[in-house]
Amino acid sequence: MELITEAQLTPQEQEFWKKACQAVDAKNYGYAISLLKALVKKLPGFLEARKVLRASEIKLNPTPKKKGLLGGFRMTTSVKRDPVSTLSSVEDELEKDPFNEASNELLFHAAEQAGLPDIAAFALETVREGHPENKKLLHMLANHYIDRKMPAEAAAVYHDIVKVDPSDTVAVKGEKDCTAQASMQKQNWENAKSMKDVMKSTQESAALEKVDKQGMTRQEMEARLGQLGQLYEANPQDLHVVRSIANVYEQMEDWNNAYSFYSYAFTLSNNDVSLSTKASEMSEKAREAQLDDLKKRAAADPDNKELQDQLAAVTRQIAEEIVQECQKRVENNPTDPQLRFELGQALFKAGNFTDAIPQLQRARNNPYYRIKAMLMLGKCYEAKNMNDMALHQLGEANSELQTMDATKLEILYLMGILNEKLGKKQEALDCFKTIYDSNYGYRDVAQRVESAYN
Repeated sequence: MELITEAQLTPQEQEFWKKACQAVDAKNYGYAISLLKALVKKLPGFLEARKVLRASEIKLNPTPKKKGLLGGFRMTTSVKRDPVSTLSSVEDELEKDPFNEASNELLFHAAEQAGLPDIAAFALETVREGHPENKKLLHMLANHYIDRKMPAEAAAVYHDIVKVDPSDTVAVKGEKDCTAQASMQKQNWENAKSMKDVMKSTQESAALEKVDKQGMTRQEMEARLGQLGQLYEANPQDLHVVRSIANVYEQMEDWNNAYSFYSYAFTLSNNDVSLSTKASEMSEKAREAQLDDLKKRAAADPDNKELQDQLAAVTRQIAEEIVQECQKRVENNPTDPQLRFELGQALFKAGNFTDAIPQLQRARNNPYYRIKAMLMLGKCYEAKNMNDMALHQLGEANSELQTMDATKLEILYLMGILNEKLGKKQEALDCFKTIYDSNYGYRDVAQRVESAYN
């Protein structure tokens, strides 16, 4: 059996999934659970639905219970007899207690038997969240990651075990070994021909990193590039050299060259996500530098129509490029809420508010991106002059935020502006007063509040 993605759903299943997500968004968790359970039982490999289902169940049952409900013998028997049916039936128990250790262990074994290792890991990750003291299942999870050649994830699990029991020698050793394996995997050392090659690579890497981390003058950086250039000519596929060149270009703020070498380093690495992230970061900085330069020149010569038109064209081009990049990432991983949020944000910045809305609504269903997505949705609705809907969206986000952080300040300020637009002067003043009481210097809040008393 294989995992099922949203893109593989039939139109009817997609509509069902949409209704479930809307129920989660409306905090109607009971209804959402009934829909999601039906969907998961029909499509046992639909991991994203199972994750949303579990998150909804946890909303209604946030406190882990002490004892499981299933016996180990019955678990083993049912899994061997019919793992696919077990994947569905176990959800009835998990609805009552989503953190239930025995039920999640049953889900783990059933998923393994059915050839769904991601769902197996998800089951024990749920235990890790609710019962971090359950060393038996955490060791099982670490071994599962090791079997899948995921040493970094295994090391993180061992780290949690050691926090609970520092005397667990297996976990202590496991964390060290897996951390080392993760480093080797990242450096692509597994392809080294001999231990001598590994040691040589280690020494060269350490030397390069030591030099690259030192504060260098512009002249020293140029000299360093000359040295690295000779090494690069000798072996253009040396990952450590390529990464060092990228690092020096980054320090020199030569964003285009930094992007080129970080991108090349990623192709040489064993899919090192950090290098891909670095490349994206350099690409963004290159765009920002180009745009900042144009903005400065346009501001210094406001009557230069050609320059103003160029600024407008480049701004549009950059926004469109970012949207295209985000769309490609979503196409490659359509269930990732972060990518959905980034696409929605990019569409908003490009002025495409209508297409941004469904992306942000999807991201809103994920607890981690929920508040950010709701803020962006509020901005989209405001941009479309749908001020009442914007205010409703922001009000809901505000009610879910307890800490007066930067996000809550921005939400309250925008709510104040929207209330003013709708002629609700007292409601607007109340929003500004809340900010004033917490952060006197925030934007023009002090002036707005104090003028109301004059």
